[in-house]
Amino acid sequence: MTIHMIDNITVTRESVYKGAGWLVVSDPDVLTSFPGALESVVNPAVPADGGTAYELVTGWTSMGPTTEDGITVRRVAEIGDGIPLDQRQTNLDAGEPENWSMELETSLLHTDLDTLNIAWEAGTKRTIAASGTNVAQHSLDLDAPQTFTERMAAVIQEDPSSGKFRVFAFRQTLPQVDSETNVQSKEATGLPYKLTLKADETVQEGSGQFGKIFEED
Repeated sequence: MTIHMIDNITVTRESVYKGAGWLVVSDPDVLTSFPGALESVVNPAVPADGGTAYELVTGWTSMGPTTEDGITVRRVAEIGDGIPLDQRQTNLDAGEPENWSMELETSLLHTDLDTLNIAWEAGTKRTIAASGTNVAQHSLDLDAPQTFTERMAAVIQEDPSSGKFRVFAFRQTLPQVDSETNVQSKEATGLPYKLTLKADETVQEGSGQFGKIFEED
């Protein structure tokens, strides 16, 4: 799959490109190992078209371009009140973090069936062949699954002046499906998309429990 890192807007029949930041998610059936370098997500040294398009590593799926608001990554530390002690004026360990949480939020512009399927945890995509009563088409089941699909996710960012890459990579993500799409003629049909970024409890502190940020020198 090719992603286009460009600073201007290009309108095609398939998608709208704006800016130099892309969200990609893993296929859990293909990728099982967390990236060890940004080249495990995308290779910045080998543009696919000589300048603006870069090939994703097999197993990563582009979620397409986002709106001009970009991609927000939120990191929150819940501060503890401490433990009150007798005959002491202060609480033990007051002000220390008790819990960390992270989430990612954006609005997608590319709303084909594959993207809708991932964002909405929808169901099975099917091919319907042309016949004497219908045209060739695809359908997407809208199911009510009991579990979410856990995926790795990465935000690929390109410095517009130097062309250097930065990749925010996250180990475990789950979709927060509370989304709506507005079908209209005046504006592109966007799709709000939010992910809970989970800490991997099997990873020791100091090794990136939520993930890592890779930055090209």
